[in-house]
Amino acid sequence: MRYIILSLILLGSIGIDAQPITANTYDDMLETGDTALAGNNYFNAIEWYEKAYKEERNPNTALAIADLYVLTRNYQRAESWYKRILRRDKENQLVDIRYDYGKVFKAQGKYREALNEFNTVISLSEDPQLVEEAKKELKGIEMMGDIADNIDAVVTYAGNKVNSASGDFSPRLYDDGSLYYASFARRKEIVLDGKEDDYHVKIFSARRNDKGVYDDPEELPQSINRKGYHTANVAFSEDGRTMYFTRAKLEGNEIGESRIYMASKDDEGWGAALEVPGVNGNYVAKHPIVGELFGNKVLFFVSDMDGGYGGDDIYYSTIRGDEYSSPVNLGEKINTSRDEVTPYYKDGTLYFSSTGHPTMGGYDIFYSIWNGSEWGDPVNMGFNYNTSYDDLYFNMNEGGTKGFLVSNRIDKDKRSLKGKTCCDDIYTIEIRDVVVDLLALVEDENGALNGATIELIDNSVDGGNPTSKTNISSNNFSFLLESDHSYIARVTREGYYPDSVEFNTVGILDDYTVKKTVVLNPKPEEKEETEIVTINQPIRLNNIYYEFDKDNILPEAEPDLEYLVELMDQYSDMVIELSSHTDAQGISTYNQDLSQRRAESAKVWLMDAGIAEDRIKPVGYGESQILNKCVNGVRCSDDEHRYNRRTEFKIIAGPQSIEIKKSIQGDYSNPEKKN
Repeated sequence: MRYIILSLILLGSIGIDAQPITANTYDDMLETGDTALAGNNYFNAIEWYEKAYKEERNPNTALAIADLYVLTRNYQRAESWYKRILRRDKENQLVDIRYDYGKVFKAQGKYREALNEFNTVISLSEDPQLVEEAKKELKGIEMMGDIADNIDAVVTYAGNKVNSASGDFSPRLYDDGSLYYASFARRKEIVLDGKEDDYHVKIFSARRNDKGVYDDPEELPQSINRKGYHTANVAFSEDGRTMYFTRAKLEGNEIGESRIYMASKDDEGWGAALEVPGVNGNYVAKHPIVGELFGNKVLFFVSDMDGGYGGDDIYYSTIRGDEYSSPVNLGEKINTSRDEVTPYYKDGTLYFSSTGHPTMGGYDIFYSIWNGSEWGDPVNMGFNYNTSYDDLYFNMNEGGTKGFLVSNRIDKDKRSLKGKTCCDDIYTIEIRDVVVDLLALVEDENGALNGATIELIDNSVDGGNPTSKTNISSNNFSFLLESDHSYIARVTREGYYPDSVEFNTVGILDDYTVKKTVVLNPKPEEKEETEIVTINQPIRLNNIYYEFDKDNILPEAEPDLEYLVELMDQYSDMVIELSSHTDAQGISTYNQDLSQRRAESAKVWLMDAGIAEDRIKPVGYGESQILNKCVNGVRCSDDEHRYNRRTEFKIIAGPQSIEIKKSIQGDYSNPEKKN
């Protein structure tokens, strides 16, 4: 058996791709996928389920693939697969899947789409628990207009000295200024084929040099990083003489065993690891952190032990010398039916991440204040600290001016082995003394306009470092700015023409707020014109084009295909020829084959949407029907060639004529100018 360790997923579990030698038939592929899933080998399960789905389009297989993409945090692919399933749901019967679909939208910051799905669940579901979960997800979106902007908090990718492509987490500052953290520290996939045995997560330390950049990390000794275990989740006692950490073993992508250890430091370094008495048991114990309750030192930690509120809960154990009391659950103010993890305690405040309290997406960071006898209501930390993605492991230095968090948020500098959001990385936090910010208001002719999106682009840096925010419940936006930079803010909102505003911060050296108001103009309501087309009349679809030498359906093609599904549902006896055409580049026989593959690809898309196979006849015409000048031997731009890479359909049986939208077809009067 060949295993590939691909990434660090969330809180210490990893992605493993197991590739059996052969699986040739549909049943073999499905069985191989089932075996991989049973072993929690999610990436491998996806691979074989997708192969099986190509052989037989079973909606249960498609659902398994979608769910697995959620587990591996590939939200874009999960969205695509859920959408494929829900295209068939004409009667809105798959309400539970629509809930998952909404969560995937939310995880990507597509809040308007998420709202639509959650509202559908609330209105249609007969499951009271599912309705409550959908309301909780809605609340997380609606609260975004009221949570803190945290303009003074700068959250920055910690760089590739610390972060690796395989995932990095549990950052903690030691009292000498060095950073301790856990990582695979690998730039490439880890292949377990009998030759590689030292693949486990280890704790590293790194010092910052005079330039503020971390030097090469050093691996802690084997007394801490025990061979055969994943060692992580480091924390320190107040005097720095004791280090707490976890050792875990995995079953595929899930934690099978995790226990908390401690080690003492002397002049020679860190001593032998000892299991912390009292806190471990026949359950997962992880994420230790030292704090205080009722005037006593305590060890907070996370566990899935029986008797909790569900999922992972936060517990504490009172420290009395070398003894640790039995674990005590922090109670329902903190813990929920979902997961609460990565606690951090400072000056009477507990910080933690949760999926059970209303969030902006996945895990959000919260804080709760201890009043001497009970915890206060958890408060969402707000923007910058939290995103639509997973945000965890918040902690700050003694002065509260610098700190760290861990996130799978997208950053232009980060590297990931399996998708943009698969893997966690370490980010630094810096609280600024001088704050220059943008306060932008979005309005229309009637006043405040909620639900807009603003993308802020910094023209003074390479790539523009774009930052995007959507505000569903309000019309105000705040962004942190740099002094002596120039910016452009692009404003969009469904149903309105986009607009932008340019400004700069030249000469601004003290606290200052740049205020801008953008007024959007509504788009006029378009009355869709229709026309009658008859049997055997080719209908050229306006937006179904292909990249050079590719047969996959592009995202911009889906609206036209969805409209074709509507037509075929409306005219239930209609049978069509679905034809595909290439440009004249390349060998004509190859183009003939390519066009057939493209027609088959469009047919598969329609079948996935519920159209019967015998109603679609795919035909590839290759380069035999060029629409412009771009025949063999004529130099043309890619846009001109792309115009010939198209899909058409015509009625070959059923109704003698149908009514279609005029917009479905492009302007073919002058194809030379077509983009």
